[in-house]
Amino acid sequence: MAKIIIHEVIKTVSTIAEIPQTQALSIYNADIDDAFYQVLHQRNLYICSTFSPEFKPGSEMRPRVFCQDLENLTFADETFDIVITEDIFEHVRNHQQGFKEVHRILKPGSYHIFTVPCNFDRETIVRVDTSGKEDIHLLPPEYHGDKIRGKILAYRTFGIDIFDLLKNIGFVTKIDFSNYLDRKNGIFDSYVFCSKKV
Repeated sequence: MAKIIIHEVIKTVSTIAEIPQTQALSIYNADIDDAFYQVLHQRNLYICSTFSPEFKPGSEMRPRVFCQDLENLTFADETFDIVITEDIFEHVRNHQQGFKEVHRILKPGSYHIFTVPCNFDRETIVRVDTSGKEDIHLLPPEYHGDKIRGKILAYRTFGIDIFDLLKNIGFVTKIDFSNYLDRKNGIFDSYVFCSKKV
């Protein structure tokens, strides 16, 4: 992901650590304690989040770490230059609303850099019907490892139709096909998407 951010978005540095403190840039990462956090968490340009039912959405859980629900973000419109989500959207119950929220908080011309498991030879595999208040499993449940919750339900495995979904929301999307594999946490065929808000 860092490679995409450097080559597609920032273009003036060779590593994330080289982003100057004075860079007029705002980054939101919907993950905590990952490599981006380790490098950027003390910089004013960076904030991150997780979701915890013990905290009110929008509240600061610790310095620069907020409680956020991707389906209902508390940030103002057009706040960020970069939004990062790593293997999160397959676990978001209403993924379309989540993508719309990311689009809303991005400045025009800014980027959502994200990874999701994706099959490019078929449509999205819907594992759970979320059209009502109750989840209805359409396939045997699939769980991925999660450092906070232990395991987390995958509602879907994205397919080629993700491009139409993103286009209809207002993104132009490129993809990096150097996929990410994490057998320990059950993450396979995760690719880096670079969606620009138009």
